[in-house]
Amino acid sequence: MDDFSAHLKTVQNVFLFFLSFCLVVWAIFVEFRPYSAGLMLGSIVSMINARYLAWKIRKLSEKVIEAPPEQKVPNKANIGFLTRAAIAGLAGLVAIRFPEHVAILTTIVGYFFAQLATLVLGILSIKRSKK
Repeated sequence: MDDFSAHLKTVQNVFLFFLSFCLVVWAIFVEFRPYSAGLMLGSIVSMINARYLAWKIRKLSEKVIEAPPEQKVPNKANIGFLTRAAIAGLAGLVAIRFPEHVAILTTIVGYFFAQLATLVLGILSIKRSKK
């Protein structure tokens, strides 16, 4: 579990760097403000969803570990898909409601930030461990 927390912390650091980069682009390039705001909104939602999913997985794993061996663990595990989808939908509604301030296309692209950052960091981690 410590490795999981370390990877999530690295993703969070990359996210903060990316968010600061988007904020600088938003401040300097006025014509790209809606696109930068969309990337920021989408990536914030992506990071919120990643942290929420990590919390749900941690909670589920603790429940499985603490269960007595003779007690059967329920097959249904709720990892909060509807909550995460609702958060993403809310960000999409904000982008649709205010198209002059937030671009919907870059908001959708930003939804995948945490997953792509996790994938890239995982590949880099595997390559480092093989050396």
